[in-house]
Amino acid sequence: MTMTDPPNDVVPNPPFLGLYTEEDMGLKNLLQGLYVSDLNAPNETRPVPVWFHNPEREERRVTYPNITIRFDSERVAHEREHRGWVQIQYKYLQNVQFDTDPYPSINYPLPMDFDYTVTASARINQHISQISGHLAMSKLHPRFAQMECPGGTVRRITVLGVSRTNSMEIEKRIFRQIYQLRISTEIEDIVTLLPTRVRQVVINLLEKNTGQQLWGPRSIATITPASYLSSEIPGQYQPVEE
Repeated sequence: MTMTDPPNDVVPNPPFLGLYTEEDMGLKNLLQGLYVSDLNAPNETRPVPVWFHNPEREERRVTYPNITIRFDSERVAHEREHRGWVQIQYKYLQNVQFDTDPYPSINYPLPMDFDYTVTASARINQHISQISGHLAMSKLHPRFAQMECPGGTVRRITVLGVSRTNSMEIEKRIFRQIYQLRISTEIEDIVTLLPTRVRQVVINLLEKNTGQQLWGPRSIATITPASYLSSEIPGQYQPVEE
């Protein structure tokens, strides 16, 4: 079994294709390029095409083996949430471009998880075993699976579970390997805070009850040599009068 890099069915438009499209195309690009072999295969190998479960362009004929991708659900990943501000140059936020410093800041993006079902189907048990073996050892590794999206971000893929089913379809055998996947992503905050340099710092200390200014621009005075601070201030050294 060999792996090549086939052409994509869309032309990437960096830096960002948009939420959902980034993840869809990243996963499809990851799974493309598989070939299986058998005794009757033309040119000794058969390609394994990758389709979305309900493609926009309907295929005229379904061929086996194949891999289908289905988006199932999404959830807020509360365990990855942060609070605070971060510059908008943050890697996921590639739909907003700022090339020079200082960069605007936003609240930390909201982490999300997208859940997918990936199904590998084949008419021959040998084919499904070859596909499953390759996916487990590389593209959908149980621990180290990851993918690169068209915009350049690298996403972690969590393999939640794997199952296999065998059945008959139109009096023909069909073998399926089903993967439950979770892909991490983030949604940015819509409120942007533009950074501004600090131009002036005003510090005034006022007595709570009387409103008397205890410290501020008008109360600053230099201490001349051989003079001491007021004796009312505790902790100050005072000379002993003889």
